[in-house]
Amino acid sequence: MKAEKNIPCRLSDGTILRSNVYRPDEEGVYPVLMLRLPYDKEERRYYDEYLEVPRMVEAGYAVILQDVRGRFASEGEFYPFIHEGRDGYEAVEWAAGLPFSNGKVGLFGMSYHGFTQLAAAVEKPPSLKAIAPVMTMGDPWGDFLGREGAPSATGKLETWVLGSIIEDQLKRRNHLDESKLHGYLENIVEWLHYAPADEWQPMKDLDPDSFFFDVIKGKLAPEWKEDVKLTEKLQNANIPALFMGGWFDALLAPTLEAYQAYNGLSMLWIGPWTHEEMTGRAGDKFFNNAAEDIGVDQIADPTELHIKWFDEWLKDKPMPVNKSVHLYLMGQDKWAAFDQWPVIDHAKELYLHCNSVSQTHGGDGELVSQPSRTQAASPLKLNPANPVPTRGGGTLIAGHESGMFDVNDIQDRDDVLVYTTGRLEQGMQLLGTIKASIWGSSPSSLFDVSLRLSDVDTSGRVYNLIDSFHREEVGTVNQPFYMEIDIGTTAYLVKKGHCLCLDIAASNAPHYDINLNNGTTTKTHANGKVAFEKIYHGGDTESKLTLPLAEDLFL
Repeated sequence: MKAEKNIPCRLSDGTILRSNVYRPDEEGVYPVLMLRLPYDKEERRYYDEYLEVPRMVEAGYAVILQDVRGRFASEGEFYPFIHEGRDGYEAVEWAAGLPFSNGKVGLFGMSYHGFTQLAAAVEKPPSLKAIAPVMTMGDPWGDFLGREGAPSATGKLETWVLGSIIEDQLKRRNHLDESKLHGYLENIVEWLHYAPADEWQPMKDLDPDSFFFDVIKGKLAPEWKEDVKLTEKLQNANIPALFMGGWFDALLAPTLEAYQAYNGLSMLWIGPWTHEEMTGRAGDKFFNNAAEDIGVDQIADPTELHIKWFDEWLKDKPMPVNKSVHLYLMGQDKWAAFDQWPVIDHAKELYLHCNSVSQTHGGDGELVSQPSRTQAASPLKLNPANPVPTRGGGTLIAGHESGMFDVNDIQDRDDVLVYTTGRLEQGMQLLGTIKASIWGSSPSSLFDVSLRLSDVDTSGRVYNLIDSFHREEVGTVNQPFYMEIDIGTTAYLVKKGHCLCLDIAASNAPHYDINLNNGTTTKTHANGKVAFEKIYHGGDTESKLTLPLAEDLFL
């Protein structure tokens, strides 16, 4: 293998992007696979952890890792997302014209570098023959921080900017104070609780002119917002795309949204993976057959899957996979293949019910098959000074690991409502997006609700499966109103003898900004007060879950 470092790519505006090139040692021309990233391309993670570049070269590809505009060895000013479509088009055509290229280019990468692929794909560079976006998003500002009126994932933005972006930004301007930066990084978990987030002290101190403040204060130029909203534009994309997601990835929902919007030929693979690793370990759980021999066709691993995908579109070698959708079934430790997504067999409804108190798992909150004829309301406490903590699921915030964990202690809190089925008499194969229909009321102009679905095993341990956080602007305070909420998407077998459990809270910190019960949140303000929302069930305000089931897969 030949390795060449920081090869220049001159864009039409004169900006030079630099790339590391890895290609077969034998002379000749090869199809090119390119990853365009804002992180350090010299890190092992991008060379042989997520995918193994040497194996891709051995399979007959020239592989290019390119710093995007304004990052590391590349020239220009970095501003997240806004340049990736036009720069991506030019980078693809540059790669196609290199002396060792046969003119066919594929793009690969996850997260931000998944977005760089989608952004380039909608621009339709002639030499781009296939892409492989993994754990990514089509509307980055909306998916990353929260759409208009939605809760803000302030903890995610703070973690990303301080942990992954700011060091190189400061170094390029000769403003890096390493001891100061490392001091903030060492205490980042505590800093995630700082309010207000739009005056976040680490960034005010390190880089007061950062794009961070444009984003969190909502001062992005309208054209920049529109340029990076790709979801609708993906309906016109026609380049073959391999989408991959993780059941415990923070970007699973936007990955699925992009996949469903995409008009080109596509495949979808979802494993029990987190944003951090694709080994099968997800928090306190480990899932077999998740890292090797993946899929029903037993592809060796994600690297081989990518090679076979690109072989079809860049080398005209048919891919030995029959179905377009491949999902790992957690609880069964096996893969299943389908013709389409979503996969719908039938739906089951479970209704929230309570006779007296549904606070804590010591209460009498239940999930039952029939709604109660009598209306009841459970008070839901929100103390901004003591919010319900983030735990597990799909997180991308410092100090908080993704995956499944026992949440028993959280359900012991008096500001958490808990509703549980009886012990299941037969297994329940969840497959798809679980939806909630919730009636609530709020004493202030904002209503926040955190919903989490969990599996209660035979020993009483409660392991989280999926969760969501939802915010409503309230028209009339203390009056019931109706919400439809997607809790999350999963493929999980709740086994015979286990219980299914829903817990409800009014906060999830530091992942999201906290409702201060006065019409503001910790995104823009710091001081709040204790208040009580209400969750209703029964009568004309029946709250329920709708579960997508696939019983024929329970073997």
